[in-house]
Amino acid sequence: MLITNISLSCHKTNNGNLFIAVAGKDAIEYEENPDFYLEVLYLFDGTRNSEEIIRELESQGYIISAEDFNELTTDWLHLNILKEKDDAEELIFKEEYLKYDRQIRNFGILPGLTIKDGVEYQKKLENTSVGILGVGGVGSYIAYGLAAIGIGKLKLVDGDIVELSNTSRQILYNEEDINKEKIMVAAEKLKLVNKKTEIETKNLFVSSSNLNELDNFFKDVDFIVQCADTPRGEIEYLVDDVACNNNIPWITFAPFSFSKISLGPIIIPGETKSLKEQIPPAIFNMDSKVERINERFSPTIMDPYNGMAAKMASIEIVKFLTGYRKSQIINKRLVLDTDTWEVNFYEL
Repeated sequence: MLITNISLSCHKTNNGNLFIAVAGKDAIEYEENPDFYLEVLYLFDGTRNSEEIIRELESQGYIISAEDFNELTTDWLHLNILKEKDDAEELIFKEEYLKYDRQIRNFGILPGLTIKDGVEYQKKLENTSVGILGVGGVGSYIAYGLAAIGIGKLKLVDGDIVELSNTSRQILYNEEDINKEKIMVAAEKLKLVNKKTEIETKNLFVSSSNLNELDNFFKDVDFIVQCADTPRGEIEYLVDDVACNNNIPWITFAPFSFSKISLGPIIIPGETKSLKEQIPPAIFNMDSKVERINERFSPTIMDPYNGMAAKMASIEIVKFLTGYRKSQIINKRLVLDTDTWEVNFYEL
C-alpha cells in the first residue's frame, strides 16, 4: 500500500496551480487538472489501495483507467512523492530507537530509501567508534552532536582545563566547570546527552614527542575527527601520521581568518592520498625574529563559527559513516566565507 512521503508539502498558487515539494527531488507544479492531482494526493493516506482510490475518484467525477493510474503512481514513486507504507512506529519502538525517531525518518524520506534503511543506518552509527582530538571550540560541538545522534563509542583526547572564556564558545562547559579538567567535564556532560554512548578519555596535549600515546589510544577507532589547534601548523600532520599508520579515515576542518570556515578533506588511507601528499606542509625558516613575532599570535573566535564548522563537519561524517549519501569532501576542501556567504570547492 502506498502513502504520500511524510516530507511532502503542497499548496495552491495564486493562479490555481498545484505546487508540490518533497525531500530529495525538485519541486513540481501542475498547471492542468490541479484539483484532480490534489484529490489523488489526499486519497493516498495509507488506508486505501489503488482500486479503492480509483473508485473514490470516480464517485467524485474523476475518471481514470487502472493503466493510467498505475502510470501516475509509478511516476510519483520515482519523484519520491509516494512511498511504500511501512510499520515505522513499530520498527523504531522494537529497536528502542525512539530517541532517534526524527533522524531515522530523515533518512527514510529520501528517494530510494525507507524507514528500514534508516534503522540500518542507525545501527551503523551505534556500532561505530570515533576518536576526537580536542574537545574545545569545535570539538565540544562535534562530541555533543555525535553522542546525540547515537555514535556507540567516543574516545576523547584533550589536555586543557576549563577557562572562563571557554564558557562563551564551547558548548559542553559552563562557569561552574572553571579550573576542572576539560576532558573529565566533557565525559560527564556527554553522558547526560546519551547514556548509551561509551566514553573513553585521555588527558593529553599531543606533540611529536608523545605521538605514540595518541597512536595507541586511537588505533581501534573507525574514524578520527581532528579538532585540536596546537601545535599550530603541525597538528594536522601528526594526526595524518596516526591515521595512516592505523588505516583509519579522518577529517580536518576549522574556522579561520575571522569569517571563514574550511571543511575537509576526508582522508581515507589506501584510497586517497595522505594530507601530506594532498597539501604538503610548509617549510618555515625559523628565524629568531619570526619566532618572536609568531609568539604574539592569539586565537580569536566567537561561538557561531565553532558551531557552524562543527555542524558542517558532522553532516559529512554521518554521510561517510552510514553511506546514505556520498561525502562531497573526499579529496576536496570546501571554504565558506560568512561575510559574503560565498562557497568555494578546491580539488586537492
